[in-house]
Amino acid sequence: MARLNIRWQSTNSVAPQAASTGDAQSADADAGKRYAERPMLVYVTSDDATDSVTRKLEDVAFADERIGIGSKFFRCVKITAGNALQDRLLKDNGDATPRLLFVKRDYTVVATLEKKKLKPGTIVKTMARLARTEYKDSFSSMVSKYGKLLNELDRLDGVRAQNAETARKLKEKPNASKAKKLEKDIAEYEKKMEDWKKAEEKLLAFKAKPIKKPAAA
Repeated sequence: MARLNIRWQSTNSVAPQAASTGDAQSADADAGKRYAERPMLVYVTSDDATDSVTRKLEDVAFADERIGIGSKFFRCVKITAGNALQDRLLKDNGDATPRLLFVKRDYTVVATLEKKKLKPGTIVKTMARLARTEYKDSFSSMVSKYGKLLNELDRLDGVRAQNAETARKLKEKPNASKAKKLEKDIAEYEKKMEDWKKAEEKLLAFKAKPIKKPAAA
C-alpha cells in the first residue's frame, strides 16, 4: 500500500498574532478572537533527533497509515522545543519533548500527548475525537475510504510501471500494433488517474461545523 507521509509545516509560533498595537495585553485579547481554518496537530520536536522516543514516534507512529490519512483533517505544524517555550499557547501544555498537541480552530488546546501516550492507537483516537467536534464528516469513514483509494493508487502505479516497461521494449523492438495498444493503455491510465484525483478531492472536501463563539459580556 502507498506510504502516506504527514505534510508538516515548520513554524516559529502557533498562537495567533494580533494586529500590532504596541500594547501586549490588548494584543493577546484581540488574538483570542481569531479563528484558524482547520484544527491543528502540533508536533513539538526534541532537540535530540536521536532520542529513542523521537525515533519511535517518527518511525512507527507517523508511519501508521491511519495517522497519515487522519492528518489530512488537520493543519500539521512542527515547532522546536525552544520556540514552544516562547509560545503562549504551547508553553503551559506539556513539558516533555517530543509531544503532540491537538488544537481547535478557536485555538483551544484540547489534548497533549507525551511520553507513554505517544502510541499510534492513542494518537488516532485523539484525532478522531477532535475531528468529531470540528467537522460534520465521519473520521473513521474517511480513513476507511481513503485507504481504499490508496489501494487503487497502488494498482494504478503498477499499470504505469507496466506501460513504461512496454514502452522500453518497443523502443528496442518496434511493433506497430503493440505501440497502438500501448497508446490506448496510456490514455486509459491517465483517465483513471484523473478520476482518482477527483475522488480524492471530493473525499477531502471536509464540511466544518460552525464555531461556537463566546457570548458577549
